[in-house]
Amino acid sequence: MVPRKDGAALQFADDRHAADEVLERYSSGRLASPELAEFEEHLLVCQSCQDRLAREDAFRQGMHDAGAALPQPRRVSPWRSPKSAWALGLAAAGLIVFAGIEWRSFERPADPPAVILLRTTRGAENPALAAGPAGKPLTLVPDLTGLQPLASYRLEIVDAAGRPAYQSTEAVRNDNLQTTLARGLPAGAYFVRLYNPGGELLREYALTVQKD
Repeated sequence: MVPRKDGAALQFADDRHAADEVLERYSSGRLASPELAEFEEHLLVCQSCQDRLAREDAFRQGMHDAGAALPQPRRVSPWRSPKSAWALGLAAAGLIVFAGIEWRSFERPADPPAVILLRTTRGAENPALAAGPAGKPLTLVPDLTGLQPLASYRLEIVDAAGRPAYQSTEAVRNDNLQTTLARGLPAGAYFVRLYNPGGELLREYALTVQKD
């Protein structure tokens, strides 16, 4: 609360912004002088309070339009000229923000990663070729059977020409190793290589990424 020489005071939620009760009274036209003059002076330089006031005005307008407001006509915030157009713009911006939040709440959640078990190709007469969808999240799970247990491994993915496409260091959890590619891979043929921390190649797995 900020004291004034004339005895009145303007309530602040903290050292910088007006309290919600002040915004509510201002939006409903119930903030009287000298608090009114002090609040409008603060409002000119405080973007946060401008945004909060726009949301308060938008909420009141929505309640009025839905028929849930009080019977008397809604009083528009008593902004002095030339701030009237500014107030309308802030209220419209508040409505756009609310509409954006509502739209995002109905967006389709991201697809879960496709889990692909990788089996070794070296020394196998009929190596199993793992396949996954292109351009979608992938979780690769290399088969560690026969390898010396390690706390972590370095994993590298190269395309058919040997160009690096992805690399990471992954820790072993519950005797399993896995890595997730959030953006997936383009369609094509790949090799997934597994190294120990010293850089020694331990295993190589074939991976085919196909378009749906």
